[in-house]
Amino acid sequence: MNATRSPQRWTSVVCVGLFLSLSQLQEIPRVQAQERRAEESYRYEPSGKRDPFFSPLHRVTETAPVSDEAKTPLQRLDLGQFKLVGVILDQSEPKALIEDNSGLGYIVTRGTLIGSKGGIIRTIEPRRVLVEEYEMDFYGKRQVRERELNLTVADAGAEGETNSAR
Repeated sequence: MNATRSPQRWTSVVCVGLFLSLSQLQEIPRVQAQERRAEESYRYEPSGKRDPFFSPLHRVTETAPVSDEAKTPLQRLDLGQFKLVGVILDQSEPKALIEDNSGLGYIVTRGTLIGSKGGIIRTIEPRRVLVEEYEMDFYGKRQVRERELNLTVADAGAEGETNSAR
């Protein structure tokens, strides 16, 4: 009796197994279609989110450095390489004559960019020019530093002297 029931049990087990596998085969395309729709509709938007690969110890500077091609000749040299050689006090807008270390002269007005540290001419006075420069301090904060170029007066006897006694 066990021998006759045994094939029946095997047949029923096989039938149940086939039924389950067929139902799973019908389920697979439906699940794949749902996953495909979810992939097509989802778009990652990184704006406003922190980059997980960016080091929190790295500080971002406030302004990107300007390349040398975009800088004027006045911006390529350090402020210490210039000297103030003349001031024109015009009624509309004062102007200053600044000379670099090679002897080239530049006429500047208020608001002119000067120096390699992003300096801006703030005021032109009769004997000096005030320049605001921006520097980064130890903590990464942008600090304003006011520097001045004083008028250099040449010795009148040295330049205007002629050798009449020969």
